[in-house]
Amino acid sequence: MSIKTNEWSSTWERALPYLALIGPGSWLIAALLKSAGISLLEGGLDWVSRPEGTIMTIGAPFFVATFIFMGQRVAERSLKTGITITSLGVLGVSFLAAISGFRVFVTQFADAGIDPTLMNTAFEAGSVWIIPVGILNLGQFLAWIIAGIAIIRTDIAPKWVGIALILGVPSLITAEAFYFMTDLFWPLANALWLIGIWGLIKSRK
Repeated sequence: MSIKTNEWSSTWERALPYLALIGPGSWLIAALLKSAGISLLEGGLDWVSRPEGTIMTIGAPFFVATFIFMGQRVAERSLKTGITITSLGVLGVSFLAAISGFRVFVTQFADAGIDPTLMNTAFEAGSVWIIPVGILNLGQFLAWIIAGIAIIRTDIAPKWVGIALILGVPSLITAEAFYFMTDLFWPLANALWLIGIWGLIKSRK
């Protein structure tokens, strides 16, 4: 391995924990803006905030670092489990990017005069073509849950870290799938994931 390659690896290793915080951190900011009712769309898309989509889209790629870091930490005790977490999580980033981009584009379309309620109806109608994308989303949910269970069962980090990672999943589903108390559970989900990743960083030996 060349000296330059060693430098790249060591630089990436130092930056990875901090990059891992950007995804959930940026989404928490986006969720808080939405919950504060800042620049919401009208009609059926009143669950979308204009700045929310842009911030989410910028932050979505950084979830790759989040899942790499989670998998890396779990791999300290179980290599196969760590690889599984990273693989499932990275696959799910495509959905995170897609749902972020959706918010950006419907904002553009609504501002151009297209009926937001009609766009929301089309979005909710679903399609067989979205099933594979939904499966990828299931992958990233499983990554959080598997990582949380692995942490609880080992001494990688305090048990509350694993609990936070797990609880972020039902919080997000409650907010974004069932639209129940979205203004509470949407930021809560991202806050739990952010706290969990921060706990993994602080407990790193």
